[in-house]
Amino acid sequence: MNKKVIVLFAIICACLLLANSVSAKEDVKIKIDADDKYALDGGYIEIKLLNSNGKKISTKGTIHYTVTDSDGHYKWKYQPYKGPIRLRYASGSYDVEVKFDGDSRYNSAEKTQSVSLKGHPSSSPSFNPYTYYDNHNWGLNQKVDDYIEDNYWDEEIYDDASTYDGEGY
Repeated sequence: MNKKVIVLFAIICACLLLANSVSAKEDVKIKIDADDKYALDGGYIEIKLLNSNGKKISTKGTIHYTVTDSDGHYKWKYQPYKGPIRLRYASGSYDVEVKFDGDSRYNSAEKTQSVSLKGHPSSSPSFNPYTYYDNHNWGLNQKVDDYIEDNYWDEEIYDDASTYDGEGY
């Protein structure tokens, strides 16, 4: 009888150890990046889930994210995670809050991070004297006004560029 109790106790302990090792879930890291190298105005916010080794994971767990701009406007969404999420936004600063609910294989995780999107440097508007006054810049910058007067003698173009015929007055 004593041997039966010991064997039964050993079987129960082995089952408990196996159950604990099977139910151990892997930790998840959330990575939030800004990709604005190739976008002309703004860029992309990328949300990725990585395992403890830094490799992408494949899961059907639900991910929640909120992107808030500097004015307090926000976009909130939740969806099954099928892969990296790319969100297109204009230039500016954003607060990104991400929460992963987890699943049978991965633990839940959450992260909050500020992201700044600037866009590609060539996208910044360059000075164009032919459209300077058309953009309602009359008398706002004396240095620019003097530059235009000294270097662009034909002012008729600034009156109405659509009817400009190329002749001075």
